[in-house]
Amino acid sequence: MIDTNSISFIGSGNVANHLSRALQKENITISHIYSRNLNTAQELAGKINAIVVNELSDLPNQLTIVCVSDDSIHSVIDKINPKIPIAYTSGTVELSSFSSRENIGVFYPLQTFSKNREVDFFEVPIFIESNSEYFTSILFDLGWKVSREVNHASSTERKKMHIAAVMVNNFTNHIIHLAQKYSHDNDINFDYLRPLLNETVAKLEITSARKAQTGPARRGDVKIIEEHLKTLSGTTRDVYQLITKSIIETYKNNDKL
Repeated sequence: MIDTNSISFIGSGNVANHLSRALQKENITISHIYSRNLNTAQELAGKINAIVVNELSDLPNQLTIVCVSDDSIHSVIDKINPKIPIAYTSGTVELSSFSSRENIGVFYPLQTFSKNREVDFFEVPIFIESNSEYFTSILFDLGWKVSREVNHASSTERKKMHIAAVMVNNFTNHIIHLAQKYSHDNDINFDYLRPLLNETVAKLEITSARKAQTGPARRGDVKIIEEHLKTLSGTTRDVYQLITKSIIETYKNNDKL
């Protein structure tokens, strides 16, 4: 029987920090941490009163959550005692690529995590997959301890969600970065744009992004678009032009939806 009262962690980055502390708040002991970055491992261990181990072979035989980059998951898990039950937090690595382990699964929190910003973990959806009904039930029970939204997702479904998440989070964040840089370069106080940004997101609570769309591309105002493009250059101009084209194409054929 797999006991989840004591868990080990591999990795000491943003996901490991937030997930380990969320579990600890629910009286789950995070007993051991392994990370290639000894400094961040010791920092996290100090927060949750865990032991830092220097080798993967020093991990105890208990549930171990792997929070490392997708490129490193296979090389890390391959070095862990096959008797140790493993859950990794990737949105893209397929479960079928670990056919030789007895208990292997996915514990995927769909959220962006930053080191110095607190997240209400109970609002974070968690998606579970494993190679057995028994281990799936173990991971579901663990998920319900820290989240109110726990669901099953196959590797294929998880990949699709990850693509959507990249667009919602990473792409949006980068466009805001371009707006911040443009504002800085043109002596615009970006704080003036924060209410607009907040309202853009808030409207999605009551309507779809398609229905909420406004602006020159939505109206087909070619003159304003051309004036904007004359003042822009480089990647920012390319992004503006590409997204403008997409908005125009979205509404030109069927404006009733």
